[in-house]
Amino acid sequence: MARHSELDLADMLRPLLLCLGLFAPAAAHAQSFNIEGTVAISAHDYRNLSGIGVIDATASIPLSRDYPLTLEFGTYLFGLDGKRPHETYAAFAWNDTWRAGVVRPAFDQVLPSVFARAAPYLAYERAEYTRAHATVEAMRRTAVPWGLSWQQSYGRTDVAVSLHDAVKGSFRAASVAVTYNGDGWQLAGAVETVTSRTMDHHGINAKLGARFDIGRADFGVTWLHPEVNDKPDAIALDLVFPVTTKLDMMAFGEFTDGGKDDAYGIALDYKLRPDTSVLFAATDGRGGSGIHLTLERRF
Repeated sequence: MARHSELDLADMLRPLLLCLGLFAPAAAHAQSFNIEGTVAISAHDYRNLSGIGVIDATASIPLSRDYPLTLEFGTYLFGLDGKRPHETYAAFAWNDTWRAGVVRPAFDQVLPSVFARAAPYLAYERAEYTRAHATVEAMRRTAVPWGLSWQQSYGRTDVAVSLHDAVKGSFRAASVAVTYNGDGWQLAGAVETVTSRTMDHHGINAKLGARFDIGRADFGVTWLHPEVNDKPDAIALDLVFPVTTKLDMMAFGEFTDGGKDDAYGIALDYKLRPDTSVLFAATDGRGGSGIHLTLERRF
């Protein structure tokens, strides 16, 4: 395969800059303007590819001083050489509980890809393992679903539910996610069921995982069942071990049924600031080996 040209950084971040430019006038007349999420840029040597940009963020603009009504814009976008696979979100939110429009699936709110931070290209390439069918169809085939979502917290338990309907993709999906936060541990699970618009059942995606504080380290294990996304079952593992106050060592991987599509790696996460990291990773697996250098900003 011929080596792709280097990514143009300005071109890669143009969607984010455009969004910020559109938000700014409205924010000037609102009570406050809030952005939450992650922006990352990664250079890598993997399958003769050179780099990737990632934006996974949501901006919220209050619409009233008297009522808890906000307008939200967001995106889950990968900037690659010559393409921009993404899902874009736009919804009205009431009291941070109800949302209507193009909403984020509840399925995506828990148990993200173990590659998301240290090896973004693998998170993109393997999105079918951990992302909702509603997200995958939007990214791969521009089938954008409209929907409704609800989320609420009950003490240590967080619950989210979402419904989606895509005319272009001719599917309907419903997902639910639950998280319980214990003392030094967390348990989370999500299920997504998908049908055609004529209500023929396509199957389910599911994932169930737990995280544990094991002294100086943090360990996570997740069972993945991406049936509708046409991938084999997998077990995802990740371990984070603090070396110093600013440096973490990470090990992670997805191990599939029969070893058909395994991928794994190790990484160093150096915190330049509490919200900014530089990560260096080496990965291997059935898709080949690679090295990844990522600059990540969280906000």
